[in-house]
Parts: sequence; structure tokens; C-alpha cells
Amino acid sequence: MRTARYSLLLCFAFIFVVLSKADRPSNRVQPHALDQSFRTCAYTLIISTSCLSPKYTTDQISVIFGDAFGNQVFDPKLVNPFTASFEQCSTNTFQVTGSCSLQICYIYFYRNGTDGWIPQSVKIYGSFSSPALFFFNSTNVPEGQWYGIDKCQHFPTAPPPPSFAPGRQIPGWLVYLILGIIATSTFSLY
Repeated sequence: MRTARYSLLLCFAFIFVVLSKADRPSNRVQPHALDQSFRTCAYTLIISTSCLSPKYTTDQISVIFGDAFGNQVFDPKLVNPFTASFEQCSTNTFQVTGSCSLQICYIYFYRNGTDGWIPQSVKIYGSFSSPALFFFNSTNVPEGQWYGIDKCQHFPTAPPPPSFAPGRQIPGWLVYLILGIIATSTFSLY
């Protein structure tokens, strides 16, 4: 009889330990998404300003470009320290860094100012992508809004994974509880 009580006490202690650890997160390394924020690529932008643009501009020009997979590069203020930027009938080269794009397929400009800068074309050379070419054909970039070209073929998102079972699985702690009750009742018979 005394052995049965010790077995019962041991079984309840086992169940208590299992239940107390069942809902705690494990301190083991868990799988997670790869943080790609440390990966940056260099890009060269060659921007031609239209001959229809004002002689020079004081407008602040921002650019954003990227690929169909969500990789994008943003530069809040394009500045070329070696030449006057965005003069009429000129070509300026800018160096920017950002996310690595596979195939650049869109570009947008944001113009802040009153001069009315007008681009002619943009060539973008990247580390891991083939050169991208965009023609603006002397179209005025409206002030205070993003304006550009999107040649991306947008890819559909992947379908959700099929469910493996229509019902829910039994939690691990419940399995241990049932096993503990069975073990307790077995030992109490002896």
C-alpha cells in the first residue's frame, strides 16, 4: 500500500513538472525569417534632364525604385556634389545604396519645389541586376506627389498551405496528463 502511495505521489510530481513547462517558450534557438536588412547594393543612376525643363532647378528631387519582389531603394534627396544637378539638357550621375533588387522594373520621383523639373530618361545600373532604362519623354513631374513608371509584371502570391487535418491536434500536456492518470490507476491496483 505504501508503494502505491509513493508511486501515486511520484506520478503527480511528474505531471506537475510536465504541465508547468508545457506552456513556457523553449530557450532553444527557434527558426525565424532571415533579416536581410544588412544586405545593401550599390546603384548608379544616370538621369537626363529634358531640354524643356527650366534652365536650372532648386527643387528637391527624391527617388524610389525597385523590383517586383518588394526590394526597393529610396533616396530622399538626390545630390551630385561634383556638378550642378538637374540643369536643362544635362545628364547627372548619382550613387545610391539600398536593398538588392533582382530586376529593377519601376521608378518614381517626388519633386518638392516650384521650378518644375522635367526628366527625359533614367538608366539604373545595379550590382546584381541588369541595367534598367526608363523614358519619361519630357513629362513634368507634378509637385508634392510620387510620379513615375511601373513596368513590373507583378507575381501572384503563393497559395496558403493545405491543412493536414480537419480537426485540432491534442496538446502535448493533455497527452501527459492522460498517461499520468493511467499510470496512477495502474499502480493503485497493486
